[in-house]
Amino acid sequence: MRYIASTVKYLFRNFIFIFVFALVPSYFFAMTLDRQNLVSIADQIMALKADFTFGQIFSYLSPINAGRWAFSIVCFVALLVCVPMLLGFVEKHMRIGSRSFKGIAGRFNHNFLTTLWIVIILLAVYELWAVITAGMIYAETLFLEGIACYIVTLIIYLGMVALIAYISSIFLLWLPCLQITGYNFMDALSFCNQLYVQKRGRLFLSVFLPGLCGVVLQFAVAGLNLADRLHFLGFIFSELIYLFLILYYCILMFVAYFDMAGEERMDLKKKF
Repeated sequence: MRYIASTVKYLFRNFIFIFVFALVPSYFFAMTLDRQNLVSIADQIMALKADFTFGQIFSYLSPINAGRWAFSIVCFVALLVCVPMLLGFVEKHMRIGSRSFKGIAGRFNHNFLTTLWIVIILLAVYELWAVITAGMIYAETLFLEGIACYIVTLIIYLGMVALIAYISSIFLLWLPCLQITGYNFMDALSFCNQLYVQKRGRLFLSVFLPGLCGVVLQFAVAGLNLADRLHFLGFIFSELIYLFLILYYCILMFVAYFDMAGEERMDLKKKF
């Protein structure tokens, strides 16, 4: 829980400086969400039913869906533009204690290619996970009925969320290892694994618990979409969830890296 607390503390202390980097990606991320489909799934869950189709489940899990694929492309581009600058800002602040936008363009050039490849790899892994998860849940709806189907599909979904969180935690430090040490991809991955084994449980919980909260809040927001007057409010809340998660995970990787690599964080030093 220490990594979660440290990450959240950094996020709120520096929110006014960093939220601009996640504002555009979070907006288009929220636009990829098929809210009607989410409301339909939420209705079935509240009715203790699990009569889902494969398309329903996959459309919910994957940001790349048939109806909103254009927003997914814009979101991907926005992430590639904004995340390298966000990572550069956080890394510079933690490494030398300077909280300014000076040199952000240079950090973008330095971080762009590494961020591009890691995002592509993680997106491919996530899409594969989404297909497998949707297939498993849909298969259960074919063999089970009623409350038994509801319970089993819920267990499968939570288990698969834990699995993608575990996979993400393994590679969480790969990007900081690439950008800070200057290692090539394989050397950085090796160093990432060396650091990961030190505190794998703590890293897993730091990835899993906020992600799970995001899932729960997303379904809570679905209730706002049931009322036409609150539809826009539901979109705003969805965007805020994505904005928080983008900032959280980008900060978390550096909080964990500096701690595990034994490097002093200059942003924590008191200024007299």
